Amino acid sequence: MPTKRYALIAREGTGMLVVIAVCAIALQALLGFYAAIPAWVLLAFLFYMFRDPTQTPPSLPLAIVSPIHGQVSRLGTAPDPWLKRTAELIVVETGILDIRSIYAPIEGKIMEQWSSIPNPGPEDDNPAHSSTYWIRTDEDDDIVLVITRGVWGGPISFEYHPGERIGHGRRIGYANFGCSARLYLPRGSRYEVGVGDNIAAGSSIVATLVHLTRMEKPAGGIEHGISAPPPGWGA
Repeated sequence: MPTKRYALIAREGTGMLVVIAVCAIALQALLGFYAAIPAWVLLAFLFYMFRDPTQTPPSLPLAIVSPIHGQVSRLGTAPDPWLKRTAELIVVETGILDIRSIYAPIEGKIMEQWSSIPNPGPEDDNPAHSSTYWIRTDEDDDIVLVITRGVWGGPISFEYHPGERIGHGRRIGYANFGCSARLYLPRGSRYEVGVGDNIAAGSSIVATLVHLTRMEKPAGGIEHGISAPPPGWGA
């Protein structure tokens, strides 16, 4: 199923495109075609920048898809400052010409939203320009998605709020001048990408949530957040 049902141009850019198109037409009518060439070139460039092709998410319920287009810049365990846990971290950076739409990494309910990073570290770029969303799946997996504005500090729109459900690979927002995305996943999640990989939002699988069955659970202790079997289990 497509992830959206609207034109292939992001609606966030339609206003600007209309203004530039009117200016190009007016310049051509008043001064001729050659005088209007810069405006037509700018209009073509903006059409490219605001492109928003339909993405098709994979039919794998435990697959985490990339929330943005771009390149994987970091993988590894890291502290999750919002849920106070150690998590698997994936960082994706958009390029200047990448598609700007933001997609849901997994299906679930938005539990909470924050507008700043608690106790930001030196590795946190633009901590005051970040939006964080805590998503809980139907299997009670907790995913934290952090969207940080790009170097130009453009506005980021998000279409959903705490208490609402989002669909797997559905379009949920837009970053006008690009952004970076961080995903904090449960420990033990399996990475499906490597650093330097180029990925597409809403369709590229970046990780898979791992759910151990009862027979696979380690006997005794707690490992990667998985509790030991209750007393008498398996008797």
